[in-house]
Amino acid sequence: MAVCESTPAPRLAGTALVRFLPRISRYTPPRSVRLRQLDGLRGVAMLWVFLVHFGNPWVGLVSSGSSPAAFLRLLEADGSLGSSFFMLLSGFFSYTTLMAGRKGFRAFLRGRIARLYPLYFLMTGVYLAGSVLLPQMSKIPPRPLAAVAFIASNLLFLPGVFHIEALMEVSWTMSFIVLFYFVAGAITVLFRLCRLSRVEKFLFLILSAAIWAVAGHYTGWWQPRTNILWIGMALSEAVDAMSGARNNLATRIVALAASVALAGILLRTWLMMTRPDTGPIPIDLLRNLFTVTGLFAFAWVTHFGPDWWKRLLSANLLRQMGAASYSFYLTHGITVKIFRFGVVPLLGKAAGLPVVFWVCQILGLVMSVIVARIVFEYVENPIAAWVKPRVAVTPRRLHWWPEVSPEPRPPHPAVL
Repeated sequence: MAVCESTPAPRLAGTALVRFLPRISRYTPPRSVRLRQLDGLRGVAMLWVFLVHFGNPWVGLVSSGSSPAAFLRLLEADGSLGSSFFMLLSGFFSYTTLMAGRKGFRAFLRGRIARLYPLYFLMTGVYLAGSVLLPQMSKIPPRPLAAVAFIASNLLFLPGVFHIEALMEVSWTMSFIVLFYFVAGAITVLFRLCRLSRVEKFLFLILSAAIWAVAGHYTGWWQPRTNILWIGMALSEAVDAMSGARNNLATRIVALAASVALAGILLRTWLMMTRPDTGPIPIDLLRNLFTVTGLFAFAWVTHFGPDWWKRLLSANLLRQMGAASYSFYLTHGITVKIFRFGVVPLLGKAAGLPVVFWVCQILGLVMSVIVARIVFEYVENPIAAWVKPRVAVTPRRLHWWPEVSPEPRPPHPAVL
């Protein structure tokens, strides 16, 4: 089992960020065992999430035949890819950790909430303060009781799971990620009690993903694309099945997986840009099929692909961004609102000029990355270091959640 080295990565040459913020420019891999390239993938997903949200203020400002308009159409077609990949990784890691049996469910849940909630709580406070200072961006209901219910529901990760407006645009994904901590816990208990084979577990998870998407589409209770969390759990079973002698088989089908990944993403893009008549299959379910297939195959290539591909994804800049992906996910909305309510109105029609558009995209991205790295180094990590020993104490047993002995499972290098 390979362990990431804990020595600081080389400084990035030729950037003002390195000279101005030397501590923030250093990347130290986390102590836990993991695949180095996954932080790079988080960096890529983070970039896509930012571009999608940051492009919204320019909708209707750019001329239809310009390069910014083409870029915005592409973002609209593939806008959910970044958050979908985050959810895939969350389902993968949650399920892998619980099935490995190194942590019980309660210890796992305490650790995840202790990592996620302090920064989430802090950013909720920042958004509430911004809503008071800038009423034009406020989502808080005017009636006091409704305002209290709105704030409480956001603090409890309810938007998205229920039909409640999210204070932060990205918090609905957090709601489903937390929900699926409980789903993954229940599934691991079920699998250990039933003693299913690996194939049976994989098929169960794939079938559950399909039912979840169809039910979400026809009931409207949740977004169908949240079934990617089920796919992440199925990916864990597929990856673990390739241990030992089967690893050679996994590497031999990497080329096929890369082709499937590329085809899935391209078909999804074509589908959403052209929006053809898809007959009896709803277009959002067909898009979901292409998305989960493409991202599953892409994750396969990341895990079993060639060394040059893993080194590319392990580039220091991407890993810096990926390490701070949670801080970025929660804080990039600040930059978006600064440009939406401040910079773009100030620029007026000039904001739609191609040169101005591209300069703003670069400036906004740099600003968001700097803010995220500062929050990661000086807020998220210190809070996590302070909270971790305080949640490590064994709590009183909760009888409503059974503890089942873990099944034998080979060590996995991607377990957090």
